[in-house]
Amino acid sequence: MDEDDDHHARATALFNAIQAGDLPYRPLYTTGYVLAELVTLGLARANHTLAATALRRIRASPSVTVLHPDEPMFAAVCDEFYRYDDQDISLVDHATSVLADERDVEHVFTFDPDGFRTLGFTVVPDDTGEA
Repeated sequence: MDEDDDHHARATALFNAIQAGDLPYRPLYTTGYVLAELVTLGLARANHTLAATALRRIRASPSVTVLHPDEPMFAAVCDEFYRYDDQDISLVDHATSVLADERDVEHVFTFDPDGFRTLGFTVVPDDTGEA
């Protein structure tokens, strides 16, 4: 979304490689919470048009499934958040963790890796060396 972002070129290359089938990370999941963060960041760094375009593309993509926790799953998210009381891991990241665990996902794409490592995930691209 922000071509001036330090990670833009690397993220674009990785997603292109995933779409081309050159990297093994399928299926692709995100959460409604992550999309909310993306749009908020897009509004702050760019503008409404770019934020809305990014949101539309992700929601329309046949390659990406957007997950939403139901009430029992949200309770599990909150429980995990409470358990990690010695860490500053966001509730959004805990939601991603719980929803990923539910689907046996082991790799998380992020440029903010510490929390996900603490939660037991392999971080793409930092831990895998891609791009």
